Amino acid sequence: MTEPKSNQNKLVTYIVTGAVTLVLAVVVLVAIFSPPAPENAVGGMLDSFAHKDAQALEKYVHSSVLDSVQIEPLGSDVSPWQIFWRDGGQLFDYYNISEAKIDGDEAHVTVNYGPGLIQEDDFLLRREGRQWKVYGVND
Repeated sequence: MTEPKSNQNKLVTYIVTGAVTLVLAVVVLVAIFSPPAPENAVGGMLDSFAHKDAQALEKYVHSSVLDSVQIEPLGSDVSPWQIFWRDGGQLFDYYNISEAKIDGDEAHVTVNYGPGLIQEDDFLLRREGRQWKVYGVND
């Protein structure tokens, strides 16, 4: 009479193992197919500015931002992007992403940066496919 109970235990073990495997597979698939957070794009962008890595910067910013970085300023008309590129090593050595708001395919990410983290800007992002790209900044 112990054999039927043993078979029941094996069946329960198989069912539990299958359920756990299914849950883990669903979690992995959700992680794979979920778009990255906009905070990741902003952090990557700031790190690119800090290290003056133009190739990495392309992954995180809209092409209009790249154009703004590359345009030579006329007189004292320097864009924030040019300042970020020029002074990124000092400005973004330390930063804190304090808030992110997502509204559909747009997001606003607030960052404190600079010496003492006293400067604050809101970076504006749009989703392009599965990726977030920074396209603007409000100070």
